[in-house]
Amino acid sequence: MKMKHLIVALIVLLAFVGTAAAADKVEIRSTILHFDTLGTGVTITPEEWAGFYYNLNTGVKSETLLVAQNTTKTAVDITYTTTRQTQAFDFAAWNAAPSTITSYWVLGFFAEPYVALNGSANKIAKLVIDSDSTYTMRTGASLELGSGYSLYVNQIDVNGDKVYLQFFYNGRELGDKILTSGDSWEFDVNLLNERNSLVMRVGVSQVFQGTETSLVQIKGLWLADYQNAFEVKSDVDYGKFEADAIGSTSLVYKAKDVALSADLSVDLGRGINLLTEKYFDDGTHATTCKDKFYFVKTYTEPGTYEVRSVVVPNLVNTNGYIAGTTQIYNFTNFAAFFYDIDSGLSTENMTLTVDTNGLVKKSPSGLNYTTTPGQIDFAFDGWTTKYYVMGLFGEKFVPLQNGTSIRSEKMAKLVFDDDTKYTLRTGSSLELGSGYEIKVNQIDVNGSKVYLQFFHNGKELSDKILDTSTTPAASNWSYEVTVLNERNTEVMKLSVAQVFQGTQDSLVEIKGIWLIDYQNATEVKSDDKYGLLKYDTKTGNTLNFVLDSEFTMNRDENRLIANNMYLRTADANTSIAGNDRFYFYVSYEIDGADGPSGPGVTQPPVDPETPPTTPPTTPETPETPPPTTPPTTPSEPDKEPSFWAKNMWFILGAVLLLLIIAGAAYYFLVMKKK
Repeated sequence: MKMKHLIVALIVLLAFVGTAAAADKVEIRSTILHFDTLGTGVTITPEEWAGFYYNLNTGVKSETLLVAQNTTKTAVDITYTTTRQTQAFDFAAWNAAPSTITSYWVLGFFAEPYVALNGSANKIAKLVIDSDSTYTMRTGASLELGSGYSLYVNQIDVNGDKVYLQFFYNGRELGDKILTSGDSWEFDVNLLNERNSLVMRVGVSQVFQGTETSLVQIKGLWLADYQNAFEVKSDVDYGKFEADAIGSTSLVYKAKDVALSADLSVDLGRGINLLTEKYFDDGTHATTCKDKFYFVKTYTEPGTYEVRSVVVPNLVNTNGYIAGTTQIYNFTNFAAFFYDIDSGLSTENMTLTVDTNGLVKKSPSGLNYTTTPGQIDFAFDGWTTKYYVMGLFGEKFVPLQNGTSIRSEKMAKLVFDDDTKYTLRTGSSLELGSGYEIKVNQIDVNGSKVYLQFFHNGKELSDKILDTSTTPAASNWSYEVTVLNERNTEVMKLSVAQVFQGTQDSLVEIKGIWLIDYQNATEVKSDDKYGLLKYDTKTGNTLNFVLDSEFTMNRDENRLIANNMYLRTADANTSIAGNDRFYFYVSYEIDGADGPSGPGVTQPPVDPETPPTTPPTTPETPETPPPTTPPTTPSEPDKEPSFWAKNMWFILGAVLLLLIIAGAAYYFLVMKKK
């Protein structure tokens, strides 16, 4: 029995602690604004909105969003401003003498970091990497930097002190350099009429020539995507953002007269949207409706993204520890915490208390987290009932229900809640996520009925015939099962809008799908641990988690708190004795990312081949800015042939020879004697 309990505990732990949460897109919400209290304007800063560029270590920021009421109608005027800033390199050795370049120019450009070439805010290239990580590479190894760029270790000097590096973009050589231990390679180009613009920097910490292996350690990487650099022009707008003042030090865009109405989503440009609540200005929902709206920065490119809390500054004591503070977190200052703008429902709350010595003590005095489920509407208006939902460490969960009672300690992730219309043919499938899918098996020849099947990872879970010609109930599918001993738990809802039987195609329209990942439902139990937190008690329907291991708020830390929620503290800088900034964040990953550890090293086979080389080239000046979406992540390099592929004929020959020898031995030793 003890072993069984241990296995169950491990399964629960793995359900909540692991890698970044997988997603097909990441949305970073701003603070919630109220139209009737805007007045002459409210300014959103990078400390408040994780969508804006902010460097925690140096406090460098560049973007603001000023939102003001339009005095003549229900509309807002939005002013976006970004100003170039000097930024220290992440690799500290480059920030002081004898280094000849001790900083670079940076600015956020619609919530993404860009390098201002030679300090020109209107001539920019996306910042690809700024890192002080160490990478150990053999001769023939390749270091993928991102956005198609790579470093290749061509040769290492036999005396063990020099390395020959090559710099590539999508397989084309851009430059090469012989470096010794302690050297830095500063690669500059003439670009957009800016002479000698620094676009890449790499540091070699040491070179090693062993008896069997030659190694080089790279420490210090900085790169701008100069192959896709562009000039910001005053006659180029981005969506509703119209260029207002484009200069060499700052850029200003304005979106004027953005009309607000109920349940609105306005694409402002470059991945920034404005969203309003469902009952905005309707006059009949005085309790919940506050004429609320907010901004969202949406990322869809592969990568690992942080959705962070507000940045807490200037709390350092003389010993260099963050000390003597109590911070309260909820949906207003932590964008990853659950919030439903239509109902005003929020579920997650957290309190951090740091004593005068920088110590976060074991709860109840140190770090406490709670979540309380509440009811919200389904996305599909055809379902007038509500369902319970709660955030848990920045992810949406649905507590299981047994009749009218909810079991908040038993839960499953919310997979789907959507009122989008999907038109499907006979035999087609609709992927819902987390392995679930709906398949259209058959459509009735009379054109009013459809036979649907529900699958998880290829296994059929249930099926249903829905009829759109009779009552509305006949066109709705509510799938209920027993989950974690909770009987008649609703786990999937689906509504069919209409069925069409044409001369060539049979079609069905599905509008309204809701689904929880009940196949992976989990239950939290007393003293279960999740990172540094443990589940303590249930008060009513509220789940209480407390800190189980005390820690000190040291500088330059990235500490796992629970699940995918982390605490990040700033590195030391020249203005203070230690650390003076920190924030919490939840990590989300869109498939295809290199991962949180940064670029990856591809070590060579035994006999490496040198990539083909061409003379370094300087890119032509683009005539127009690149599209508003970031460049796609380059495909992975060709993999080394497998052992079987390289040695297939040798292996087959050896097998054939063994068969011949065995046959001969059998003939002479057995058959000939007979």
